[in-house]
This record gives sequence, structure tokens and C-alpha cells, in this order.
Amino acid sequence: MSSELVRRCSTRPGALPRRRVLQAGVGLAAATTGVLSGSAQATGGEPMIRFARAGRTRYRIYLGAGEDAVVRHAAHELATYLTSITSATFPVIEAESPPSRDHLIVVGPNNPIARRADIDDDALSDDGFALRAVGGQSVVVAAGHSRGTLYGVYWVLDRLFGVRWFAPDFTKVPSTPELSVPRSSLNADHVPRFRFRTVLAGDANDAAYRQHNMLNGLRDQYWTVPRSDGIDTWSTYWPEEVEYPFQQVVTDPSHWYGGQITLMDPDTRAAAAGQLVDIINGRIAAGQDASTSFYQEDRGWDPPDPQSQAFADEHGGTLSAPVIDMINDVVSRVRQQIPDARLSTQGYMWSFTPPTGLQVNENVVMTIAPIHADFGQSLFSETNQEIADSIRQWGEISRHNVLWTYLCTFRSYTQPFPDWWAMGEAIRSLAEVPTMQGYFGQSAWNASGAEFTQLRVWVISRLLWDPSLDPDALIREFLDGYYGPAAEPIYTYMRLMHDAVEQTSTMLGAYTPDDAAYLGLATLARADELFDQAENAVRDEPTLLRHVHAVRLGVDLLLLQRSGYFKLVAERDGIDWDPDVVNRTHRFEAELAAAGLTQLSEVGGDPDDLVPVFRAVAAATGSPAEPPAVVDGLPDSDWVDHQEDVFVLYAPAVTVVADVGASNGHAVEMPGNRLDWAVQVPLDILPADGRWKLYVSVRADAAAADPDSAALTLGVWPGEAASVPVGDVADGEYHEIAFPGTYEAAADSTTYAYVAPPGNAAVNHVRVDRIFAVKV
Repeated sequence: MSSELVRRCSTRPGALPRRRVLQAGVGLAAATTGVLSGSAQATGGEPMIRFARAGRTRYRIYLGAGEDAVVRHAAHELATYLTSITSATFPVIEAESPPSRDHLIVVGPNNPIARRADIDDDALSDDGFALRAVGGQSVVVAAGHSRGTLYGVYWVLDRLFGVRWFAPDFTKVPSTPELSVPRSSLNADHVPRFRFRTVLAGDANDAAYRQHNMLNGLRDQYWTVPRSDGIDTWSTYWPEEVEYPFQQVVTDPSHWYGGQITLMDPDTRAAAAGQLVDIINGRIAAGQDASTSFYQEDRGWDPPDPQSQAFADEHGGTLSAPVIDMINDVVSRVRQQIPDARLSTQGYMWSFTPPTGLQVNENVVMTIAPIHADFGQSLFSETNQEIADSIRQWGEISRHNVLWTYLCTFRSYTQPFPDWWAMGEAIRSLAEVPTMQGYFGQSAWNASGAEFTQLRVWVISRLLWDPSLDPDALIREFLDGYYGPAAEPIYTYMRLMHDAVEQTSTMLGAYTPDDAAYLGLATLARADELFDQAENAVRDEPTLLRHVHAVRLGVDLLLLQRSGYFKLVAERDGIDWDPDVVNRTHRFEAELAAAGLTQLSEVGGDPDDLVPVFRAVAAATGSPAEPPAVVDGLPDSDWVDHQEDVFVLYAPAVTVVADVGASNGHAVEMPGNRLDWAVQVPLDILPADGRWKLYVSVRADAAAADPDSAALTLGVWPGEAASVPVGDVADGEYHEIAFPGTYEAAADSTTYAYVAPPGNAAVNHVRVDRIFAVKV
């Protein structure tokens, strides 16, 4: 069920369209955890409250006449879902006085029943709510804040009645004619552990989806996506939802230094305070919170100004010291004019380590961002000990802290990123630091279709509310609900990838490349088998098959990008694996559609560029090729040829074209105005005996370019590189150019030869025919 459908149906009580719900839910359970059907007295004599029996109900939903749009929306949405679950009709009554009868579900605080229900608003904080069983069979769901009431309704629907909002377009709604829950479950206060909670991801743009999962934060595009009045209530705890880096606030370049600003300069601070007062006053005039961010530029500080460096040296040698001294001073200046003002700043990169001998002003929220962490391990693991120590130390010197963490590799949004257990364990440990009050998880923020986004959002949302939950149990529950019979092979796949990271000692960073050691052929071939099992398990269930395709996308992309290379690895290592490029490419098209992938990485890349390249490589595979002139007279054992099928290609920067001048009639073409290392050959597939000289057969279309300018760059990473002048390769013929150095077979694929265009618009394109190795 799409969130669009929820919004439409929740404007009045009544049933959700059954066909749409069943399509979204697929095999809805008759009862789920927390939903009981049967008698009004549970086994053992515990009193029950029965909301429906045999598809009928005695209950009405009541709210006071003065409630706002959020509480009204909550009441109507509760009615809609209850009707969908039980087939009974739950009328919604909005009036000053309640109906003179029992069997009411009272929503919101502004009514006589809620006022008598002994609810302590102060104990509920921003988003907490109270459940009260009152009278004989009535129930109150209310909070001091409208958002708390909304979350109370969602909590009851989810935790007690079994609704699961797994994805914006996939909600599971149980179907049972009898709905009863223990009375004791409706007598408690519920307050989330973290005040600010959100995950930034293109796949989570849908505001209703995030609110259903009680994620209360806005950031970046979340400000601009549609939000209906009934759910448009968000936390203002974290001022960094508004982005103001140093030089956007302090605009006079005379106050800039080393890429940042002169933090200890009184004039800089005065300029910052004046501008921040204007920014906050503008927000107040627009009806917004009296807060804003003021944080470092997203780059190094090289070098810091002498005053700031000297102050850092006095406070533990960390450059966070001048940041904290500055923000404390600036927030005090701002509050002289705006008494309720708050600011936020960052502990990030060069300012991540907290200072000694300083405390953060209580009106500042610190954003702690460990971008350098190993996300394959908990942030509080031994591997991340320095990060754990810093987080705890920030917690000691600052009363208000939000963790900014990272949930993907920004180099490839579909790449398997096995942080699935570590992210949960990190939240559980973070909860033990009392002053850590917020969590901001950055995933594929500017794209849809990324790897396991829905799983992460759902698991994280539950842990941020209640960190005592078991991350593994939550993962299993999501897999069972979202993938159905395919859940077990997908769970096994996740364990496979997690173990591969452990076994290869891979540091799973925020920019982990696609040739990392955990992504070896043996692991990916086993993943291939597991996804075959997953697909077979849901072959006749189109929705679930689409879900499987969406997550298989990342594995197939890796295998297609390296199909020829992996074929050689399979032969070398005795791995039974078939590239099957034609059929894999066909399936990959379905996977792209299933995932709705809009961008390959943080910096771009059009997914539509991939399939034509894979098809062209398949067409070129096996085409006979004439030997290069350099190897005339050499035995076959003394040279090795690599053509398009063995190249590792960066698809957004290449085209495979027919070329009668190329040795096999095909070549890889790269536009000259780019700089990508778009053609690569890993050197672990060199023969193990001896040293080898590498050559590339290449030509450039660059008639208008300066003959002495670069036509291309070639090199070996890590190692030497060289540029090739236009005059050597721009006569329309292919030329055999030597790479610098000689090489032995590498230990793994992280050592590779590459060819890159020059970043020169005067070079129309560069074409690569082959890369070959000659024994020294």
C-alpha cells in the first residue's frame, strides 16, 4: 500500500481498498506479534480489551473539537487501518463532549476523558505518548505534543495490531475478524530513547513512510518533498537541519584562512554573530525555530591560522578547541539579542577529537560525525576504539549531541555494504551515552534504488525508539515481511557478505571501492547461487520477486562490470562460475527497473548507460584478434592479450564501438573532456612466472588539439603514471604505447593498469583497442 493511498484513505474512516492492501502485503497473516484474537480473557486470566469480533465492533474513535490537523489525521488513520484489519467500521466522532457510552478509543489530549487520565506531559518529552485503559473498555492515546499523539496511534497500529510499514510502497496489514489485546499493554508511557531520529535516503523521501516509522527529522530534500498537513510535524531539536557553513555566514574573505575562518579573531566572531542573528530572526519571522547551524567547511583546514593552532595546542592539540571556544562565544553574543537562540556545530574530520579543558555551551548542539570509521564494525568496537573514546568524551563535555553516521559506500550506491549488524550494535552502545540525543544516518541521499535502504530505515527506526531490541531479530523480521519465502537465502547472503568482510580484514569505509577484497569472485559466485535460490522461492509472486531483483542488482552489477576478468579468475582458481553475460544483462535490466535506480554514486552516473555497455562487451567477446606488432616472433607463452571483455569499465565514461582499425573490430571509446580511470585491467591475472611489460593499443581523435598537450593518461595503481601527447596518437592509427615500469602478478585486484582521457575538450575522444603484457 503506497503512502499516497494511506493519505487518501485516511481523510475519512473506512476500509482501505482490499485488493491494493493484499497486493502490497502479499500473504497477510491472520494475526501478528502483539495481535490476539479470541476471548476477552487471555490464558492465565489476564484481562483483554476486544476491539472487534466477527467483523463487528462496539468501538468509536473520539477526539475533542479543538484538536489540530495532526491529531485529526491520527484519528482518521486509526479508523482506516482498524477497518482494514477487522472489516468492522470504526466511526470517528469529533465533539466537545464524549459520547455517553463506554468502548471509546480516545485520541488526543484536548477532551474531558484524556484530562482525567493521569497523563504527565512533561514526562513524555517531544515525541512520547501515554496509553491508558479507562473506565470499563475505553482506551486513551494522547500526548502533550500533537506529534506524540500521532506516534501513539502509529505505535498501537504497529506494535499491538501488527501493521508494518516496510517501504513507501509496501505495507503489511494483518487481516483478522477478532482483534483483542491485553489490557496491560494499553497502560503505559512510551518515550523514544533519542529525541532526533532520521535516515537521509532517496528511497525514504516519502514523508508518510518516515512518520509511520516515527522518524521525526528533516534534512536536505526532505524539506521540499510533499508533506500533508496531517503529518507535517517534525523535530526542531537539531539545528543542523538548516545548513550554514562558516564561509556562507562569514562572507568577508579577510576572515578566511586555510579553507576555513580565523576562529579566534574577535572581528570574525562579531561578524558571525551579526549574520546569525539575521538568519535566526528570518526563521522566527517565518514561524520556525530560533536556531541554526554554524559549522566548518567540508574540507581540510590547511593550514589553520596561528592563533587557532596555538589555542588547539593548549587544549589537547586538537583543532576542535578553537571551534568550541568560538561557538561558545558566538552563541552567547546571539542570545544577547535572541534569548532562546540555539546553534549547532560539528566534530568532523580535523575537529572530530574533542578538546581538553573546555565545555560546550548548553545552547549548542554538537554534531559528531565519524566519517573515518570502519562501518563493518560497531562504532564502539575495538576496531573503532578511537572513535568510541571520542564519542564518549564529547558526551562528557557537551549536553546535547547528535551522531551523524554513514550507511553506504558513496562510490557505488548498489554495492553490498555489510554494516547491517554493526549499525544496530552501534545504536545500542550509543544509547548508553546519556547526552547523545540524536541520530542522523546518511545513506544514498541523492538517489533512489540503493542497496537495502528499506531494511536499514526500518531496523534503525525501531532501535532509535527502543535500543534494547535485538538487531538480528529485527533484520529477520524485515526479511520475512519484505521478501517472504526468499528471506532465508537472503539472510544467508547477508551473513556471507558480513563474513567476507571479516575474513578479508576489509575496512568498510564510507568510500569503499568496488574492488575491495571482500568482493572477490568466490564470495560473489556464492551470492549468485543464493540469489538464484531466492528468486526460485518467489518465482510466482511478482511483488516479492521485484524485491529480490532490487537487492540482487548490486551483485549482478559487480559481476557484469568484471565478467571477463572474473572468468579468468575462475579458471585460475578452479571456481565453477559462468559469466552468462547475455542472460545476466537481460536480468540486470529487470533489476534496474525493480530498484528504480536513479544514480550510480554520490557524484552521479546514469544507470541507463550500463546495459548498452554490457551488451556491446558481450557482442565483442570472442572476436578473433590479430597479434600486435610488438610480439612478432614471440611464443604464445610470452605474451597475454586483454580485450574489451576483460577490461573493467566505468560505464558512464565509456562506449564500446565497432572499429575496423581495432584488432578485433571493437574498441572502448572515452570522451576526451573527462578524467575517469575508465578502462582498467587488474594485474592479479598476469601469469605468475616472471615480470611483464604492459602496453596499450590506443588512438585519439584530437585534430584540433595542441600536439604537445595530453591525449590520455596511463599508469598502474599504486605506482607510476605517464601522459601521452596528442602528437603521438592522433594520426588515425592505433599505436602501441608502453606503460611505465615492469610488473609481476599482483596479490589481488587492487593493483591494476588503467587508461584515462585527459580532461581536455579539444580531444574529441580516446579509443582503447587492447591492453597486453609481454614477458620481460
